[in-house]
Amino acid sequence: MCEICFGTNAPRTVISWKRRDLMRAFAGGAAALALPACETTTNPETGRGQFILVSDEQMSQAALQAWAQVRQQTPAWSNRTAQQRLERVGMRVAQGAGRGGQQWEFQLFDSPQKNAFVLPGNKVGFYRGLYEMSERDDWMATVLGHEVGHVTGRHAAERYSRELATQTALQVAGSQINSRIAMAALGLGAQVGLSLPFSREQESEADILGINYMQAAGYDPRQAIPFWNAMNSGGGSRPPELLSTHPDPANRIERIRNYINERGWGPA
Repeated sequence: MCEICFGTNAPRTVISWKRRDLMRAFAGGAAALALPACETTTNPETGRGQFILVSDEQMSQAALQAWAQVRQQTPAWSNRTAQQRLERVGMRVAQGAGRGGQQWEFQLFDSPQKNAFVLPGNKVGFYRGLYEMSERDDWMATVLGHEVGHVTGRHAAERYSRELATQTALQVAGSQINSRIAMAALGLGAQVGLSLPFSREQESEADILGINYMQAAGYDPRQAIPFWNAMNSGGGSRPPELLSTHPDPANRIERIRNYINERGWGPA
């Protein structure tokens, strides 16, 4: 999947639409590309190795169609003051991440969802519902830092590469299995055992990167705690962390709190 959704209570329809359309857009764009041989590189932002099958440039080109589709199907919020605020905070956070020299696009969408997302190529979508609850710029910076963290963490390319490799492995295994039930069990095992934990790892990583970026941009990282508490209090039921793409809210808040205190930016 090339798109990383934000928030603990993101509607399933939003996540599935982006996954379906962006994967379709990437498949169409990648059909004309010769993918490089797989490589494991060390990400300078995180210090960990990453399995990558596709370049960031290829991901960006493939995401353009999906970005155009979401802009066509979701109306922009015609609030110039709000749009300017989003762009101001977003660019400040991008500069805090050392990416201020890159081209970014921040777009407010007129939807009550408390959600945001980022696509390859520095395309950031921010929904009105989330904007309206962001009473402080620090809260917006928490969100935007998280999204920028997905970019610097190369999470889109990494997830696409991981899922492509998983699908290939399942196809090879499936050729040796005749039972549909056994194949279904293989697919579920791959999702719960590989894809979902990998997604939670990326979300947690983006949280920490985002805290660093908002602090470097001059925002108060301690405000990430009341922001996530507000997000958590407004949510409904959610699946167990084992079956979720995002970390458990309580675990997420505690992890962020501990990191802020360890860095001497607390008490949080």
